[in-house]
Amino acid sequence: TSLSILACFAVGPFAVLVLAKIPLRFAFKHILLICPFVLVLALSCPLYDKTPFTVAFGPFFRQISTGWMRCFVILGKFIVTMLALIALISTTRFSDLLTGLQRLGLPKLLVIQLGFLYRYIFILIDRVHHILRARAGRKLRNLGFAAELKVAAAMLGSLLVRSIDTAERVSIAMQARGFDGNWRSVSKLQTRRSDLLFVLTAAIFILVLYFFVRPSLQ
Repeated sequence: TSLSILACFAVGPFAVLVLAKIPLRFAFKHILLICPFVLVLALSCPLYDKTPFTVAFGPFFRQISTGWMRCFVILGKFIVTMLALIALISTTRFSDLLTGLQRLGLPKLLVIQLGFLYRYIFILIDRVHHILRARAGRKLRNLGFAAELKVAAAMLGSLLVRSIDTAERVSIAMQARGFDGNWRSVSKLQTRRSDLLFVLTAAIFILVLYFFVRPSLQ
């Protein structure tokens, strides 16, 4: 079944997390933070698809609806994808990841946007904290929903103006330092034997899953 195949594909990211000594609690904590958004989509499947479906666990059989099966498959794909993403982000510097994406042919403009987003999102978060602290220090009483909404709109406007001003100053500073639109990394990326061994092992694992495990589970 699809769930059995997903369980096999989860072995790869899980092994990377264990070998890199990344706490599994850290990984599943981040998965739970985003899980509610996926649950809304997954739990809607049983409502519109109630076709009977038989699930086998060894000698045990249980009949459920196809909607519930799709729900479990969506959640399984989400968990496997998140495990792979967390393993990648936790073991690779973001600058090296962007350099690798650029070498793989990702559009240069998209690489630059991702780099700027990662580098300057912390400045934006710091500005938001400053505005919220200033608001909390000046707030004496509850103004009501309508008044609070106007204050929030004013705060967003102030944040937008400050962001534009910061972006202009950052652009001037980068041009003064000779930025020509190409993303560069301090570390030199070189292919090592361990990288080739990892790619070879992953390729063999995927081929075994596709040609031997997948047909036996269908």
